[in-house]
Amino acid sequence: MTVRGPVIEAQFIETMVLLTINHQSLIATKANRIVRAAQNRAVMEFGSRRAQGYDGAVYGARAAYIAGCNGTACTLADRAFGVPALGTMAHSWVQMFPSELEAFRAYARTYPDQCTLLVDTYNVLKSGVPNAIKVFREEVVPRGFRPKGIRIDSGDITYLSREARRMLDEAGFEDCRIVASNALDEYIIRDLLIQGAQVDLFGVGERLITSRSEPVFGGVYKLSAIEEEGRIIPKIKLSENVGKITNPGFKQVWRLYDRNSHKALADLITLFDEEIDENKPLEIFDPEYTWKRKTLTDFYARRLLVPIFEKGRCVYESPRLEAIRDYCRAQMGTLWDAILRFENPHKYYVDLSQNLWDVKADLLKEYSVY
Repeated sequence: MTVRGPVIEAQFIETMVLLTINHQSLIATKANRIVRAAQNRAVMEFGSRRAQGYDGAVYGARAAYIAGCNGTACTLADRAFGVPALGTMAHSWVQMFPSELEAFRAYARTYPDQCTLLVDTYNVLKSGVPNAIKVFREEVVPRGFRPKGIRIDSGDITYLSREARRMLDEAGFEDCRIVASNALDEYIIRDLLIQGAQVDLFGVGERLITSRSEPVFGGVYKLSAIEEEGRIIPKIKLSENVGKITNPGFKQVWRLYDRNSHKALADLITLFDEEIDENKPLEIFDPEYTWKRKTLTDFYARRLLVPIFEKGRCVYESPRLEAIRDYCRAQMGTLWDAILRFENPHKYYVDLSQNLWDVKADLLKEYSVY
């Protein structure tokens, strides 16, 4: 079958919307979990070489920064979007020199003001840290700078970081930070900190940029309404799976907040022309289990959807990357701790208004063949 014109255009739009939203939402979600596990310690995105392609690396770095990472090792993301480029020396640098000590000296002379040395190429405690301390004393401090840090990329991070911290402190480098990397994720970081790892920054690569624990974000794009002669005609897709039955019509999404704590209570999807009266009790209900209901009384509502295109013209100005990042941080702050649990989190509800549910129920009845 050959398809042309509007059909191809609609399929293209569907693909591009999902490709853009799903991938970056996936990486941002994973990155935010990792940032929260780090408990206010900086997290650097280190995953470019493990990403699924060039765009995966660049746009993944952007999403990770929005979600709270401090920067990225992907310099293309810095050039394209202004994501701060961060990083340390590589093992190949150390291996190119006759000895680890010579490699450290060359690096310190090149970057005396940003000297972070990778200490695990050969042996972290027997050569790496001692050589780093020697170079800090002989190359960095005499030039008027303080060492930035050391990085440990293998082995028992908890044990090695604690021993390295002791050695650095005894040498007078209490301000020298310890960076940890090596296949980290939110669960490993959480356990490292519980075990007393002395880590100040985390470099997180493959498990972030590929969202290894959950590599698919299940967003879908379906036709929900058509416009004929100025009239909105709702459409629905049915499924044996109740969760895959679409919500019809031209809609608006609201976020409902507790007026005292300013925490988010739930999201509510309504028809586009509905209004929410904050001065009256509002009953919300689970759209799959409609007997699960709750009445909100002391709340306020905020519209989430804004127009991007109107009559074929773009009417939206995309905010700066820093503004998007600030917005993400602020909205994460409105979620209850129970919702943010890594395992068995409390469900955050997205409900339907009664009017929208009535439209959906009518279409279910109309198109059901049973």
